[in-house]
Amino acid sequence: MKKLIIIILGLLPLTTIYAQTDSTLNRTIVVENEYNPTVIDASKVNVLPKVEEPTVAKKTVEYATTSRKIIGWTKESMIPIERDMMKEKASRGYLNAGYGNYGNALLDAGYLWDITNVDRLKVDFLLNGMNGNIYCPMHKRSDDWNSRWYDTKVKVFYNHVFKPVTLNIGGSYMSQVYNYLGIDSANSLAWVGENKHQHNTVGDVFVSIASCDKDLPFQYKLQTGFLYFSQKYSTFGSGNFDTGFYVINEESSNNHANYKPDKDIEKKIHTEGEIWTGLKEEQYLGLAFGMDNMIYSPSRMPNYTSILLNPYYTIEGDVYRAHLGAHIDWLSGDNGGVDFAPNVKAEYIFQNSYILYVNIDGGRQLNDYGFVNGISRYWKMDEFLKPSYTQVDAKIGFRASPMSGLWFNVYGGYRMVSNDIYSLSTLKFNEPNKGYYTVSFVQSKSKVSYFGAELRYSYKDLFEIGINGLYQGWKTNGLFEYTDDVLLYYAPKFKMDIYAKGKVYAGLNIDGGLKYIKRYSNQLNDVNDLHVGANYEILKNISVFGQVHNLLNKEYGILGYPQEKLNFLAGIKLRF
Repeated sequence: MKKLIIIILGLLPLTTIYAQTDSTLNRTIVVENEYNPTVIDASKVNVLPKVEEPTVAKKTVEYATTSRKIIGWTKESMIPIERDMMKEKASRGYLNAGYGNYGNALLDAGYLWDITNVDRLKVDFLLNGMNGNIYCPMHKRSDDWNSRWYDTKVKVFYNHVFKPVTLNIGGSYMSQVYNYLGIDSANSLAWVGENKHQHNTVGDVFVSIASCDKDLPFQYKLQTGFLYFSQKYSTFGSGNFDTGFYVINEESSNNHANYKPDKDIEKKIHTEGEIWTGLKEEQYLGLAFGMDNMIYSPSRMPNYTSILLNPYYTIEGDVYRAHLGAHIDWLSGDNGGVDFAPNVKAEYIFQNSYILYVNIDGGRQLNDYGFVNGISRYWKMDEFLKPSYTQVDAKIGFRASPMSGLWFNVYGGYRMVSNDIYSLSTLKFNEPNKGYYTVSFVQSKSKVSYFGAELRYSYKDLFEIGINGLYQGWKTNGLFEYTDDVLLYYAPKFKMDIYAKGKVYAGLNIDGGLKYIKRYSNQLNDVNDLHVGANYEILKNISVFGQVHNLLNKEYGILGYPQEKLNFLAGIKLRF
């Protein structure tokens, strides 16, 4: 036996040499049928759990529970931070209800249904308004104004995901009822004539599709919809400038003695979309487009069509991003033609969280009823408002997050807009010596230099503070009898917003802040809204809340209309 073992050990080197020279190791093997073994009773096989190597965290490191991302290509303020955990645990339904002085009322509700894995339906309802007496120091009248307004809005949104595309269908309906600040020869604020209670009806429906198959040679998204805006009592009219207000003169007011305003309706067919494709790795070529067909009745406003085109090229590297494009916009009608504006953006990123950026942009803004209604519900249309066109808006800035929880953004720029709109306080008469205050608009070219800064800091989930400010230096080309002092009467010169929120203890959160606006006219009181609020969870998913605005009890107005002095709202929140 020992001799046999010795002989085998002696032959081992020879087998190794033979294996090295054997040509069978270089042969090609053709598999005609794949071997797919089946394990019988596989469920009975015991599989050991995967063992992960333990890791030890350094004690000097604090881990934040919030995600921190710096988003490129955003012109808006920095987005609020939201934890992924909170998104997953968020309740599907909510109900907020509250009431306060000045008749302030709030009812806000909504629910999100995940019908299936690919179907989602969301419904929201909002009722917001007030009904109370407001002192009017800027108009020097003998009595208070019984102000009343209520906004009611319903929104429906449905989403379905097919294999290659996602489908969105939605719509909304909003009703606005309110009364004007009136005047008559007795210096009373109660009388405004037939159309004392104005009523706006706003609605829209839309459908959109977007590709979600990354294997397609190009990606796309397309949306089209119909928007409707109806004003029960048309405020369309003209007049002459007089002593700080835009007033219909005595002769014109006599002609309006039997004037009965008609309903004014604006309809819009809006279409927008974008198509893009990848050229090489991190390089994209695309085209964004939009079209608006504006239809008015009665025919005091001209119908027109606006078409927007935005071809672009984008490249993204490890430390830089660049977007090269242009706006090519066409407008029909007597005031139409083709306009051009740049669309260039560039970012340089260093140390992962520091970004130096440059944006040079422009484009068209339709001054439709929906847009001016967002400026003030008390608007009056004196003449057709031409679309405004931003010829250039050049901004350079620096944003960064040097440490966990801290973000800041500093920027400055210059903007030039043709047919920019300026707000004026106006007085319109329905009958001799009897009428109401409204907000009118005139147009002229504007040149604005601006500088702004934002700062935010949050510590874990305990508290967050933020401040942002914006200074604007305005220049206009003037407009007939309207000097810069008139055109810029309500223009904001400096805006500042400060806020803070935090946890006092489990279940109790507080917040507060200051909203400040300094306008160009020294005759106007500054907007100065110091506010605080609190929310306390008394039971799971049941909370009570309260908020107080204008704590300093300041008297100020917005576009000629007085605002509430110290006011509060308190109520309950439900989550389900």
